[in-house]
Amino acid sequence: MRAMLIDDEKPALAHLERLIRADGRLEPVALCTSAREGIEWLDKERIDAVFLDIGMPEMNGLEAAEHIQQRYPGIAIVFVTAYSDYAVEAFDLQAIDYLLKPIGPARLQKAIARIVPDSSEAEAAAAGGIDAASQTSEMPGVLMFRRLELYDSAARKVRPVKWRTAKSQELFAYLLHQGEQWVPRGELTDLLWPSMPGDKAATHLHTSVYQIRKLLKESKPEMALEYRQESYRLLRGGVETDVERFEREYEELIGSVKGKIDPAEALLALCQGGYLEHHDYLWAESRAEKLNRQRFRLALELAQEEKAAGRTDEAIRLLTSLQEEEPYAEEICRQLMSAHQFAGNKRLARECYRAFEMRLEEELGAEPEPLTRQVYERLEE
Repeated sequence: MRAMLIDDEKPALAHLERLIRADGRLEPVALCTSAREGIEWLDKERIDAVFLDIGMPEMNGLEAAEHIQQRYPGIAIVFVTAYSDYAVEAFDLQAIDYLLKPIGPARLQKAIARIVPDSSEAEAAAAGGIDAASQTSEMPGVLMFRRLELYDSAARKVRPVKWRTAKSQELFAYLLHQGEQWVPRGELTDLLWPSMPGDKAATHLHTSVYQIRKLLKESKPEMALEYRQESYRLLRGGVETDVERFEREYEELIGSVKGKIDPAEALLALCQGGYLEHHDYLWAESRAEKLNRQRFRLALELAQEEKAAGRTDEAIRLLTSLQEEEPYAEEICRQLMSAHQFAGNKRLARECYRAFEMRLEEELGAEPEPLTRQVYERLEE
């Protein structure tokens, strides 16, 4: 079957093409850097599946998908994006699947299995040597990276939740944040209604608890909100959050990413965005900072392993993305210079250092650390 890949970022296109070719069930016959270019291709060539980035200039992926489905209703569409915000809208357009960047091979295998007829994930795993555990891994039932969302595993999509009040949503998030620990009622009212008289705050708390229980009954019946001795706790019933999964698998991977590129890529794909960053909860900041440090450390270790495995393009793509988030990080600059040098491009390595040096001077009035400058000076040898 013939596939078209559309993404305005060439490194992302190359990464996806490599993964699809490694899988072997689809043939990526067209790589396009704009939606309009892709649509022009469709007018001339037969295409069975389109992997479509959402965040593109001029015509975004959602608009392009609508156009494609109207003119070529038989084409399977898989959305690819760095943001989970579009998930509901994407599935409203009847997409086959929705992939979050950076894409891991195991997750892509599942998407392709929904496109290719008369094949199974088990067969793909046997053919490609994919670990069976990674094939059966489902998305966590509750998503807390970027924003609080519920994931419907049966429908394989994010379930939109209409919270009656912002406080009931925050109460749910805070109880998730506490694990399955009992939280005193007074702690909850002080946190959510600090300036309100005690009796009114208690009334608002009871109303929010009722709304959460109603939501759980409809969307997550395995979970339960319990009350005992003036305290509340949220029982999971086996439901795991994406944050809990990240923390668990991070401890298993960190320091030993060598030979485990695919699991590391999949784990990084899980934590797109900061912990509850959309909601701006003050009580979440400490954990958000810790998670971001862990993600940063894992990404740096993965980049080193990508380079050691000879996949310098992947290492450079990952490091460049990290530098956009952390523009003053010395370690990223050093690794990026090293990756460019390893790829045989000392010119780009020098430009990387000079741009970093200028950024520090102009924006912080600082200079690169001696170790960073030493890496640069070795380029001149």
